[in-house]
Amino acid sequence: MRADLTRMPTGSFAMFIRPPRHGDPMPGNDNSFLRHFSMRTTLIFLLKTSYGLMFIVCAILMGEGTAFAMDGHDHGNAKDPVSAKDLVTSPHDHGTPHDHGNTQSQIQSATPIKEVALPEGLSSAQSMAIDSKGRVWFAEKVGIKLAMYDPEKKEFATYSLPASWGKMGFSNITLSLDGEVWFTVTRWVEGTEEPHILGRFSPADGYFTKYAIPHNSIPEELVVDAKGTIWFTASNKNNLYRVDPKTFALKGYPIPTANGNPKSLAADQKGHIWFVESNANKIGEFDPGLEVFHEHEVLTQFANLGKLSIDKNGKIWFVEVTANRLGMFSPGQKRFDEAIIPTPGSSPVALVNDDNGNVWFLEYKANKVGVFNSEKATFHEYDIPSYGSLPADIVIDRKRSLLWFSQSATEAKRLGMLYINEALAESAKQNSTAQAPSEEKTSNGSLSKWLVFPIVIVTVVALGGWLARRSRKGKHS
Repeated sequence: MRADLTRMPTGSFAMFIRPPRHGDPMPGNDNSFLRHFSMRTTLIFLLKTSYGLMFIVCAILMGEGTAFAMDGHDHGNAKDPVSAKDLVTSPHDHGTPHDHGNTQSQIQSATPIKEVALPEGLSSAQSMAIDSKGRVWFAEKVGIKLAMYDPEKKEFATYSLPASWGKMGFSNITLSLDGEVWFTVTRWVEGTEEPHILGRFSPADGYFTKYAIPHNSIPEELVVDAKGTIWFTASNKNNLYRVDPKTFALKGYPIPTANGNPKSLAADQKGHIWFVESNANKIGEFDPGLEVFHEHEVLTQFANLGKLSIDKNGKIWFVEVTANRLGMFSPGQKRFDEAIIPTPGSSPVALVNDDNGNVWFLEYKANKVGVFNSEKATFHEYDIPSYGSLPADIVIDRKRSLLWFSQSATEAKRLGMLYINEALAESAKQNSTAQAPSEEKTSNGSLSKWLVFPIVIVTVVALGGWLARRSRKGKHS
């Protein structure tokens, strides 16, 4: 019977396989026959010929060379800085998710943060503001005292509410352009009703002024715009309020989305008032000229929005406490963008923008100060020296390029301070130092590897020729 031969290509040569005969190993479910035949035939071919020897050696060297090349030069999965402007690599419409989970993070081991210990009689700080002289104002977390720290004189001053105000203390504070301190108040005694009061303190003469707010509205967070108008939110009424700085006339505006929990106010260059609605997952905008609201829904659901800040280009930045992200809204394009903070579960709570495109923020649970560069889409994080300090609020001294932040932990009793230029310069220096040795090692390793490779090839070819000549002589003898 004529054998039925089947041609099967194997690499650079073809082999012929006959059907099994009596006495041959029978193929089973695991294809043992084919494995037995192919392994036996391949080994005979490779080991009995000089070409086989050359094939084995070259294959090993080529495999090692390829593996090394991938390790030294393949950057397909490297977390390099993303070249982006305004956090995006390509524009997209409002409502289309776009985040930067692969932005580069550099966590600094040596922190540039300094701390100023609070004097006896002052508890940990919470809400903060800074005046034109660089003096830092803050309210105690327990709300008893208003305090001021003068960095030039290295002196503290404290102020208490008049006894006639009753059992209440300071809550949130802000400063007007003329240096007046405006504040909301909180109760001291549990079980009593929250005060419906707005307060003002004049540092020039040390006087406090109390303004009663009608309709049982409870002022919470507040801001003073460029015209001196005072704005505040009252979440129990879901309203935004305006106070005229001359007549002190009060006017309220109901926010469209019910129970949005409005907070964290900021005024842009046009005089529009921006705020977050943490329960509604929206950014709110109020146009005082038209007296109309605009609401913009954030990309990430259940983000738990915190503080917001406005940069010099009019873009709205905000923290997403639960989502662990920084968000940015471009009013002109009505477009949201997000960047994921490198440290998981850091709980960002407050932020501020400098004049060079950097966004500085506090990580409440991670106990860090972070900075995000929106041009390069890169993060840096700096450890706060005091463990578990619970950073709460942050302000910027633009004239002196300084950041100040409060540490709300009961045991902390410190103010944090960071020199912006020094921190960024140190980060850039550490980046260049860390990258240089790695690049040099890769370059040297690659060069030595490929110098050895041609030498080995020549040796193998010579060895193959010698073996071939010896084989021929053996056949003739």
